Amino acid sequence: MSQIKELKTLVGQLFMVGFDGISVPQSFKDAIREYKLGGTIYFKRNAESPAQLAELSNELQFDCRENTSPFMFIAIDHEGGKVNRLSKPFTQFPGNEYLGEINSPKMGFQFGAIMAKELKAVGININFAPVVDVNTNPDNPVMKDRMFSSDPEICGKLGSAVCRGIQKMGVAAVAKHFPGHGDTKVDSHFDLPRIDRSLSELDKIELIPFKRMVRSRVEGVMTAHIINSALDPDYPATLSEKTIQPILRQGMRYSKLIFSDDMEMKAITDHYGIDEAAVLAVKAGCDVLIYRGDQGVPESAIEAVIKAVESKQINRAQLEASVERILNCKKSYAVQTSPIEVTEVGKMVGIPEHIKLAEMIANKEKLPESDSGDNDF
Repeated sequence: MSQIKELKTLVGQLFMVGFDGISVPQSFKDAIREYKLGGTIYFKRNAESPAQLAELSNELQFDCRENTSPFMFIAIDHEGGKVNRLSKPFTQFPGNEYLGEINSPKMGFQFGAIMAKELKAVGININFAPVVDVNTNPDNPVMKDRMFSSDPEICGKLGSAVCRGIQKMGVAAVAKHFPGHGDTKVDSHFDLPRIDRSLSELDKIELIPFKRMVRSRVEGVMTAHIINSALDPDYPATLSEKTIQPILRQGMRYSKLIFSDDMEMKAITDHYGIDEAAVLAVKAGCDVLIYRGDQGVPESAIEAVIKAVESKQINRAQLEASVERILNCKKSYAVQTSPIEVTEVGKMVGIPEHIKLAEMIANKEKLPESDSGDNDF
């Protein structure tokens, strides 16, 4: 009986699940206790104000989580531009295309640092940014404005700068969407995109920024829900052992966390069963599975992974290695010694120097030469 409980706890760490509302629903609290969920992800539906968001983070870390459980990952997709989950008074940054036109690593570093400072102030410890996809298709329906450039070297250089800024301020950065979402014509929120590019072709463009991100010690890489028939004709990258293992883990020697994209996107749910997809993603090498939470906590998917480990469909050692990576990241980014002082949050969010940087980026101005910025490039 104790072994079953331990296994459930291990598997629970792999799941990051969103919820509706500005406070934690009772059903979600119950799931945190039952499965020791590894984390959650915030959307606009969770954010009313900086103070409220800080209180929500405190509730998750200090009221919902048992003292003996690891701290929770609290994540957000906060890229700037059209993927910006937090309204004013949070600083409103323009999209990555502006940074790409400025092409200044110092500016990218400051952008990442300021964004992370505001996220950290309200208890968020993971940002699903930067996007390092290369803008190779001007008709891309979902990635337009979210990419730095059509030049993979610029994408890698600025992605590295933004990553360093985010992580310097104590928030884990996650590069996305491996192995590249720039050349797609279909939005994976609604259907399953398909491309056909050989590994040697990817190596010349799409993989260049990811290699740079790995060298920059990015804490996470997010997979794309894209089938590349040249790599794996049957499964999208998120579910593809043939894509994740030889290219990212072995080829790039990447040893940190691999996150799935949202497992509730139609690219996954319309083509693979919810339970089957969870098992395939873990088998393929994803350490953390993200669920928006529109259908509540994916208990059947959690149970399916538990059963897959029990039946040896998923190797227990692989599961334990994933959890070790998760806990190592949490030690650096998710540990909170005390609740956030909610009354202090306003002093770190939307302050004049943050707004000034956002305005400079929007106007495509570079930082003055005298600015210390970050010189480690």
